[in-house]
Amino acid sequence: MPPEQSTHPTPTSLSQRTLVELKHGDRAVITHIDGGDASATAKLAARGIVPGTLVGILRAGDPFLIGIDNDRWALNRTEASYIHVDVLEQPRRGLRRLLGWS
Repeated sequence: MPPEQSTHPTPTSLSQRTLVELKHGDRAVITHIDGGDASATAKLAARGIVPGTLVGILRAGDPFLIGIDNDRWALNRTEASYIHVDVLEQPRRGLRRLLGWS
């Protein structure tokens, strides 16, 4: 049986950061959640904030607004600092249009 393939994009660079370090428009894949107590981790997991999930930053600051699939979640700065991610490199908008990637 062939190995399962991930449906999420893979990072093009290994720039490991926390959500606190990202800015509006960034996209990243969650690598691990570090810190907090078990209830904080369970609260994040109940919202789908788990390793391997692709997130988009809709608003940076306090609170952070992130998008996961069609859901939006607000996180305070402390919660965002627990979440470690690999940032996805994005081509410039002009390049996207040129290549037809809209």
